[in-house]
Amino acid sequence: MSHTIEATDGVAVRAFGWRDRVGYMFGDLGNDFTFIFASAYLMVYFTNVAGLDPAHVGTLFLIARLVDAFTDVGWGRFLDRHTPGRGGRFRPWLARMAVPVAVTSALMYAPFVADWEYGAKLTYAVVTYLLWGSISYTTTNISYGSMASVISDDPVNRSSLSVFRGLGANAAGLFVSLVPPLFIYATIDGTSQVVPSRFFVAAIGFSACAALFYFLCYAGVRERIEAPLVSEPRGFAVLLRQLVTSRPLMTLIVANIIIMLAGLFVAAMAAYLWLYHFNDGAMSGPAQLATYVPGLVLAPIAARAAGRFGKKEVLVVALFGAAVVYLVLFFLHIEHPWVFIALNMLAGFGIGFYNLLVWAVIGDIIDAEEVRSGQRDDGSVYAINTWARKVGQAIAGGVGGFALALIGFQAASTTQTQATVDGIYAFSTLGPAVLYALAAVVLISFPLSRSRVVENIAELARRRLARSAG
Repeated sequence: MSHTIEATDGVAVRAFGWRDRVGYMFGDLGNDFTFIFASAYLMVYFTNVAGLDPAHVGTLFLIARLVDAFTDVGWGRFLDRHTPGRGGRFRPWLARMAVPVAVTSALMYAPFVADWEYGAKLTYAVVTYLLWGSISYTTTNISYGSMASVISDDPVNRSSLSVFRGLGANAAGLFVSLVPPLFIYATIDGTSQVVPSRFFVAAIGFSACAALFYFLCYAGVRERIEAPLVSEPRGFAVLLRQLVTSRPLMTLIVANIIIMLAGLFVAAMAAYLWLYHFNDGAMSGPAQLATYVPGLVLAPIAARAAGRFGKKEVLVVALFGAAVVYLVLFFLHIEHPWVFIALNMLAGFGIGFYNLLVWAVIGDIIDAEEVRSGQRDDGSVYAINTWARKVGQAIAGGVGGFALALIGFQAASTTQTQATVDGIYAFSTLGPAVLYALAAVVLISFPLSRSRVVENIAELARRRLARSAG
């Protein structure tokens, strides 16, 4: 039975309930209203509005992720070590950084940049992208993800938070993918083109919504669990050595990079696929919509499937299934948009299992590291995993930019050669087929099987009981 507990400052905190679940869902809505928007449309803005060379854009994405190696992990370490205030260790940062995230996100899409000299607009792109992704987004995202472990210590409650986070992410994906293409594209002289002024208005709207969602998350959730006191906290070098020798963490990081590369590579190429292969940019909305619907459908059953068969086991089968569907898409070279969308939706069921269960896998890894070392560093572990996911994002953007350059894509042009269009289709289908299959192979070696997870939970329960008895 849930009950009211005392916070660290002696103020009574209400019991865990639906406000926490729904509030936590709003946090990922806030994250993804800028993150998914950037993943799906920022490359298009850089190439088709600002007129930047796609290879330069790809280089920017890669460099930014090197910067994130310091900002993500540094922020996670700060969260683990700083003295929390009345609102908690993680929660206050959602409110403090909500407006900076919104402002820096919107500024990335300013249409007036297109008229500047090339060097000036490239510099503007670098500065605004780093301010958004490496600083503002990092502080909110790392704080948000790390907060799950201190909202409740009950495994059932934590599982429900993961499910609601997945619901928030999929709802954001549906909205961000469906609405902007209906607004930012227009058919001009028989070709589908980007409208720069509408692009900027859409970016402002989605950024403002993100700030609102962060404030709703802050208002809805409460931190209830204090970090255990450690007489001699590990230094960063010791912690890093511990984590890089963690087979579960390293395996998941490799799989995360591959999976993020596959998913974001598809997202980055989607706009070009619909603009040039199907000659209808507005159809990218329904196409992206199809990839998020499965996550909503799977939400009620994903946890049950993981409980029965194991998270690792479910993820391996699901990712192999997604790879097979993309391979079919490649060989059929589909021209009919709705057939393509239907098969994309089928692939989405495999990817949907991963998106819903991966956060629970992080919890399993944190438990395993606590069993191994006796210390718990939620923020640092979460930050390192997040940085790995961003590396996948950066590689996707980088590979996407280099791939476009390789197949002869002409920036700021409304038409492309047939060879370029065929190359876009191949990269959009064969690429994810290979990558999802590779990720499944990597996860086969993931050591935290269902039985091992149960053993770790029992061991931690035994240790906590022994500490309380002593």
